[in-house]
Amino acid sequence: MTEDVKSCVAARETFFETYYAVPEPVKPEVDAFLTELRALGEASANATDFEGAFMATGLSDKFNSLLTKCTPKAVTLTAEQKAYSKEVSKQLYKESGRNLGEEIANDVADSLSVGVEEELIAQGRKQMIAEGTFDEYTKVSNAVEDGKNLFGFVKNLFGKKK
Repeated sequence: MTEDVKSCVAARETFFETYYAVPEPVKPEVDAFLTELRALGEASANATDFEGAFMATGLSDKFNSLLTKCTPKAVTLTAEQKAYSKEVSKQLYKESGRNLGEEIANDVADSLSVGVEEELIAQGRKQMIAEGTFDEYTKVSNAVEDGKNLFGFVKNLFGKKK
């Protein structure tokens, strides 16, 4: 196996060890996958051939399927990894043309707006319950909604051309 192929195989082998806890019932599947992975590595002339075959033979799908059966491990990032992640995030936002501060402000404003609206609805319900009109309001609003649904059904039933 060439060095570039070895690094491709090792990356996937160590991925399980480093980032996932493999449950006992899943270990035979992971072992079988790793055996297939190594065999593909031995048969590949270079990393490009390996990666193409990894996708074409369905090993990529097996790999992803196995990950869903395993439990992710908590991993502490090094200072270097954190700095790299931060730089990548900044670059992605810069390339997207979006403004992170503006997006956060908009999200906060939307959350506050939804919270105020929900509170007003709750207060309106409390007031209707106290006045004894909530039951009547519910009956009328349900009848209106039923009418809209019936109208839509009839419209769709007779409005369709054959």
